[in-house]
Amino acid sequence: AAKRHIHYTPADAEAAGVADKQVVKVACGGEGRKVVFDDVVVRVSDKFAAAMHIDTDESNAAGGPTEGEILQ
Repeated sequence: AAKRHIHYTPADAEAAGVADKQVVKVACGGEGRKVVFDDVVVRVSDKFAAAMHIDTDESNAAGGPTEGEILQ
């Protein structure tokens, strides 16, 4: 399985205040299902669209989140 990661364009990474290869924490999920994912690698390229990639079990544990907040 791939390591947890977030894809960003350079502009999106700048707006989020993160850089390529930076390791962050991301809080996801709602009421009763909030989960903080640690060791999430930021990957920046002009070929990417903003998206976070986690495995199915991690997604299920957080209730299938569609949004998250980067905690630095």
